Amino acid sequence: MKIIKFVDFINEELLNDTPETYISTVLSQLKRKIDKMFEYEGSEREPKQDTQKSIQKAKADAREKSKMSLKDLGLRLESSEISKYSKLYDSLTVTFQDANYMYTMILMIDIKEAIPKDPNKDFKLEDVKNCYIKFKKYDINADFEIIGQISKNVEIKKISEDFIIELKIELDETFGGDEEEFEIETE
Repeated sequence: MKIIKFVDFINEELLNDTPETYISTVLSQLKRKIDKMFEYEGSEREPKQDTQKSIQKAKADAREKSKMSLKDLGLRLESSEISKYSKLYDSLTVTFQDANYMYTMILMIDIKEAIPKDPNKDFKLEDVKNCYIKFKKYDINADFEIIGQISKNVEIKKISEDFIIELKIELDETFGGDEEEFEIETE
């Protein structure tokens, strides 16, 4: 058994936390960030009369402001939960909805993202850079039938309110978003 002097013990290199700890911390930060995006007046879970807005109406309302917001689109947060059950991918699942559709955004971080690449360099939370996103759209009027899904690899620092709005608009345009666009004219 080797005896180490206290001074040598203090100067010894500290070990990094486990990759699971880094991923858990990053997901907790993302959860708080996304939850704050939905904290606005009228974002309660009970349905409101004026929550049904089209993308065009939200864009028109947002022209007065500098940018479009989740409130402009009439979105309400239903839940946000962190799952740590997978061995390779811990995830954050965020569910929100408007008057006609429910959206589920699943952010998954691979354990490989939290493994230090350089053993001589200190590993920080900022070194966990990428995640995989699945963004799904469901019709709440048709027994929660899935309408469409988009999957992307993104940098964690790019996830913001604008990013979520862009994903929602892309999903709506790809898989049919507004009934107002499909009007039938008769003579």
